[in-house]
Amino acid sequence: MSTEPVARGQKARHLADELRRGIAGLRWPGGKLPTEQQLADEQGVSLNTVRRAVDLLVQDGLVYRRQGSGMYIADQVVGPLVGVAVPSMTYYYPRIIVGIERELAEHGGQMMLRSTEWDKTEEERAVEALIGAGVAGLIVAPDQPGGGSAAGELGLPVVLVERGLEDPATVHEFVGSNHAAGARAAVNHLKSLGHTRIGYLERTGPHTAPQVRAGLENDVVMTRAADRWTSADADRFLEDLLGERVTGVICFADREANLLLTAALARGIEVPEQLSVISYDDEVADLSDVPLTAVSPAKSEVGRLAVNVLRARLKDPEAPRQQISLVPRLIVRESTGPAPD
Repeated sequence: MSTEPVARGQKARHLADELRRGIAGLRWPGGKLPTEQQLADEQGVSLNTVRRAVDLLVQDGLVYRRQGSGMYIADQVVGPLVGVAVPSMTYYYPRIIVGIERELAEHGGQMMLRSTEWDKTEEERAVEALIGAGVAGLIVAPDQPGGGSAAGELGLPVVLVERGLEDPATVHEFVGSNHAAGARAAVNHLKSLGHTRIGYLERTGPHTAPQVRAGLENDVVMTRAADRWTSADADRFLEDLLGERVTGVICFADREANLLLTAALARGIEVPEQLSVISYDDEVADLSDVPLTAVSPAKSEVGRLAVNVLRARLKDPEAPRQQISLVPRLIVRESTGPAPD
């Protein structure tokens, strides 16, 4: 049986999702979509794929066709226009963005999205541009602790995502993952399997890594770190682990855990029979040669709750401020097992 119809259907669904994001992000503020031919040329797909994608939006009530005139975004009860600024569009934050987007769409809101590329100057420009565009409030993941204060001083509601927990005295509203609790779950999992010599390896970073380290307490016998790991770093850290007779290791983050796993397998070390490995972040942990047990922050839920906190603030500016901490889950896969005898 041919799989071509399925592939075509998938293309249409992907394009429909892209158009939904464009509508939510005010890509066509005049309310009129490009022509089907223009969309086909822009997206590199067939006219039939465009028509099927638009049909899906018509079914959802987001778009309507006007004979002889074109395709238009349907009039809706529109909620607030929310500015969102995150450091990355490629790692960790896409799932948060999805959570924000879905929750806003649920309430008729719209999102204007900017990436700051881990650059403080770009972050300031993004926030200024969003404020200038007339957003009702901001959802921001600042590059530096305390970020977002400039917007807050202008009287604009600000909710931080994956920030705030590092500063117990912050007055900002935030929704973030309790990474120390996530690390504690990883340690407890290894201890439940009989591991008594546990190591921790990290890629150093200004936000998540220190919080992860705080959750380890006195249960690790060695800690090593590097700014950006190479294969040579992984080999060196593996040698240190073996020297300390470590049988279970926690790695921040997925890329680094995979480098260590690759180094171990290349030396003939069996995972998990001789060495158990836990990753932190769970972005690509399941794609490793040995699928990695991983601490998995609830990223989509962080985005969803950030919208709810901002909506509550817009509805009642005098309400008590909310600071929400979510405990990440531990997802057990094939890279952890009982400690060797």
